[in-house]
Amino acid sequence: MSRLAFEALPVPARWTSRLAFFSVGVLLSAMFLHRIFSMPTPTAMNLAILGYAIALAAVVLGVLGGLRIWADGSPGTARVVVGLITGLTVLAAPFVLWMSFESTPPISDLTTDTVSPPPFVRLAELRDASSNGANYPGVVFAKAQAAAYPDIRPMTVDRSSEETFEVVAEALRRLKMSIVLEEPPESGRSGMIEAVDRTLVLGFYDDVSVRVSGTAQQSRVDLRSASRYGSRDFGRNAERLRRIMREIVARLEASVPTASGERLVRRRGRVGPLPKRGKAVDPKTRLLKRGQQEPQRVLSPSSAQRGPEQKGSQPSQGERRAPGKRPQQ
Repeated sequence: MSRLAFEALPVPARWTSRLAFFSVGVLLSAMFLHRIFSMPTPTAMNLAILGYAIALAAVVLGVLGGLRIWADGSPGTARVVVGLITGLTVLAAPFVLWMSFESTPPISDLTTDTVSPPPFVRLAELRDASSNGANYPGVVFAKAQAAAYPDIRPMTVDRSSEETFEVVAEALRRLKMSIVLEEPPESGRSGMIEAVDRTLVLGFYDDVSVRVSGTAQQSRVDLRSASRYGSRDFGRNAERLRRIMREIVARLEASVPTASGERLVRRRGRVGPLPKRGKAVDPKTRLLKRGQQEPQRVLSPSSAQRGPEQKGSQPSQGERRAPGKRPQQ
């Protein structure tokens, strides 16, 4: 009986739910293989396009099946409803993404220095023919970035370039980025760091380059974040640059340099001295109050008792007495 009812289903109603669920499987497979097993991004994107095309076909068949059921009262209403809901849900994601095109500029490469952006050296070797070029696109991207993200500017740090370089490298590691190139600054050469970051859900590869230049007193940090694939980033690179800047500021605030070369770090709400590499901490060194940069030597109790203000006057000749005798009244 059930077999006869199934054979009576219209062909569109029979296939709409099948294609809708199959499209979900294709999309989940593309996401899983790309995020976990590092499937090549072009292959994953083609697989995702195939999944959306199948979902669109399921919606079209659902509409045709619904019209057939409305006309002659054929069975299969549940299949049509499930297929339409599933297919429309799948197609809702790219539709929402398309709606966000107007709120973000059509760029995929952002930098704090549009005149001379930090280059991609090692990361250029990781880009293939199907990915975006490693060179900065130029004036068109610079104008669009200035209009949409005016806060993306270079960072000026009142520390040496060597120390700032270490802070930047630590910030990138704390953000779980994979560093592929790390060249500390030397005389006449800026420091360079290149790293790879991946989006949380889909796992798209984005490239980051940081340049640290300056002197022994002040340094400048320039950053660049670019999508490896796609002509639009939907604001992803701007948010990444802001996140890196916030982390750099947090690392700078967590380490306060002193005139003696020590670095004071915050631990559990306290500020204490952190020695240079290979040196021990002097336990007698502390801060006068929270936020003060210059450490102070704390006198030991014995030396404090020998201070000039605590010395008593010597007894006079008349006040001296032999043991056991009382002073004269």
